Amino acid sequence: MRRRIVLVVLATTSLVVVAFAVPLGGLVRSAARDRAIAAAERDVTSIGPALALPNVTSDLVTAAMDGTDTGNSGRMAVWLPDGTVVGDGAQADEASLRLALSGRNFSVERNGGVEIYSPVATGVDSTAVVFARVPSELLDEGVATAWLALAGVAVVLVLAAVVIADRLARSVTRDATELSATARALAAGQGDARADPGPTPELADAARALNLLADRIEELRTAERERVADLSHRLRTPLTALRLDAEAAGDASLVADVERLEGAISELIRSARRPLHSGMVGSVCDLVSVARERTDFWSALAEDDGRDWTLDVDGANGPCPVPLSAGEVAAALDALVGNVFAHTPEGTPYAVRVEVADGTARLVVEDAGPGIADPGDALDRGVTGAGSTGLGLDIARQAAEVAGGSIAIDRSSRGGAEVSLELPLARHRI
Repeated sequence: MRRRIVLVVLATTSLVVVAFAVPLGGLVRSAARDRAIAAAERDVTSIGPALALPNVTSDLVTAAMDGTDTGNSGRMAVWLPDGTVVGDGAQADEASLRLALSGRNFSVERNGGVEIYSPVATGVDSTAVVFARVPSELLDEGVATAWLALAGVAVVLVLAAVVIADRLARSVTRDATELSATARALAAGQGDARADPGPTPELADAARALNLLADRIEELRTAERERVADLSHRLRTPLTALRLDAEAAGDASLVADVERLEGAISELIRSARRPLHSGMVGSVCDLVSVARERTDFWSALAEDDGRDWTLDVDGANGPCPVPLSAGEVAAALDALVGNVFAHTPEGTPYAVRVEVADGTARLVVEDAGPGIADPGDALDRGVTGAGSTGLGLDIARQAAEVAGGSIAIDRSSRGGAEVSLELPLARHRI
């Protein structure tokens, strides 16, 4: 937009400058020509009084000619009535000279210059002719300089117009740029980003509309969170009661079904809390910080079960930003550590590691349990062990895929299972 405005002003100013400069250049040339001819005519006229004197002589005429610029430069000649020629008469045209002797006063263009013929009556039936020549270099004297000055003025005017147009366009495009920046900030998940309406009425109206849209989106997000929280609260109580009833009944299959239902509802709520376009929102968190926080959370339960645990983040020097929200990373890590507690005997040790190499972060959870018999089948079917719902691996897999990473299952150095999430590092730091 800014470039187009500048180009329009440049084209318009150039047309205006050309429309004025070309005729003005012609006027300058015409004025220079008229000035040179008028000077020669004044010199010719100044010879008249000397020719009107009685007993005029060649010396008197020569002195009068030398007193003029035209005569002093050798461009003037006088034909006296007695046929005497004073000056360089060879420059004159014979036909034009005869016409002047008949009493005609005129000028004629010849050989690129202008020749002036002026008859002067010196007595009864006697006429002298004064001749003057104006060469082409005198006719165009000062024209080139004037044209250069005009060209310089034209260039300065065009440049000034471009600079002024650029300043004005920048004031207009600045509002549009700020509007775009606000829209990108909203797309990046900054819900409090708002546009500042500028002086341009149309863009100010667009900024107010964008702010209204952002407010409405924030209201909808708040309402969605409230509905999800309400759903969680409403379902947790009857599910807990149902679980207690199933455990009291002593029916293992019924307890497994309740656990499966509880896991499915938990995943449903967790999915509802995720942004619809997490890739565009671009949430970023520090994988090391989340790993420390969640392992501290699980440490109390590990102490109760008599499990030794370790957290190794030596492979991550400083913050480790990954393109996931802290909640998503925490949910994935909780799911993997929860599988260790659910599918290994009490007292089985486990370890959590964070490794960084070649632009990729690796979150590893390993244990010394019995391991997973068929890792490929577990990933395909979302099954982590006998009687499991498979939600743990599925939650971790979805988090890895949202970030553009992957999940892998292998046998750990402790002899049990090793589940690793490979996540790309975020482009910008925290």
